[in-house]
Amino acid sequence: MSIVLALLATIFGIFGVISGILLNEFMRRKNRREVFAGKIFEKRLVAYEGLNDHIQRGVVAADEVIKNAELSPSQRHELISATVSEIANYVDKHQLYIDQEIGAHCTALFMGVEDIPEAAGEVREALLRDYRTMRKDAFQMIAEDSGIAEINKLFRVINRPDIGGPLIERIRELRKQIS
Repeated sequence: MSIVLALLATIFGIFGVISGILLNEFMRRKNRREVFAGKIFEKRLVAYEGLNDHIQRGVVAADEVIKNAELSPSQRHELISATVSEIANYVDKHQLYIDQEIGAHCTALFMGVEDIPEAAGEVREALLRDYRTMRKDAFQMIAEDSGIAEINKLFRVINRPDIGGPLIERIRELRKQIS
């Protein structure tokens, strides 16, 4: 009987050592992921902030192309091509941190804007509507994928701000109408 107890104690001891090794390895890998997650989040945030800045500059260029009737077709094309090229280069440089689909959307965002001034009537309105929708979607996707949208929701839950006023109420009404 004492041999059986000694054998069981040995088996449980070996099982305990193996379980400890596996549990230790699991915890070590989990801790390593948590350490790198913060660093990666910061780098992603910086990359998306830069992409957002590039798009903001592109919006300025697009507005110039759309509103300035004095620009020739080649000047409009050159301005938009430079904008698209800058965004494409930025997305390529930060491809490790920027989602490929979002990068492709943001790169294509301004393509075709140079055709808007020459369009007329419903075609012009459709082109403008498509451009504005893509622009809004780009900013929303950046906020979502960077984590900013979720963090802002969390801050609202924590702070519970009472934000209001006539202008803000009107903006809320317009958002409901659009949705």
